[in-house]
Amino acid sequence: MGRKRRTKFTGDFQLRYAAYARDHGMTAEQMLTHDKLCCPFALLKPYLQWINGKRLVWRHLNPAQAAGTTNEEAAFDNWLEQLLPTSDIFICECHKKLEVSSHRR
Repeated sequence: MGRKRRTKFTGDFQLRYAAYARDHGMTAEQMLTHDKLCCPFALLKPYLQWINGKRLVWRHLNPAQAAGTTNEEAAFDNWLEQLLPTSDIFICECHKKLEVSSHRR
C-alpha cells in the first residue's frame, strides 16, 4: 500500500499556492486573478515553474533529506511558510518566460 499525502489548504487555496502568491506580494485570490488574466491557457505554468524552482533551492539547502518522504514534504512546507516576499511579479522567473504583454511595465 502506498502512503497517503494530505494536501494542506488555507481557506480555498493549497498552502503552497498561498506561499507562491505571498512570494509575489499578493493574496492567493489576487494571484489567481492575475494569472487567469495573463495566462488563461496555461494557468498553472507560472506556479509550477515557481514551485519547482523552490523545490530545487530547498533540496540544495537540505541535501540529507530523503526525496518524497512525508518528513521531507512537511519540512518543505514549513520552509515555504517562512519565506518572505521576494519576487517582483514583472521580473520573476516564473513569469519572465511567458511572453505576455501584461507582464511588461
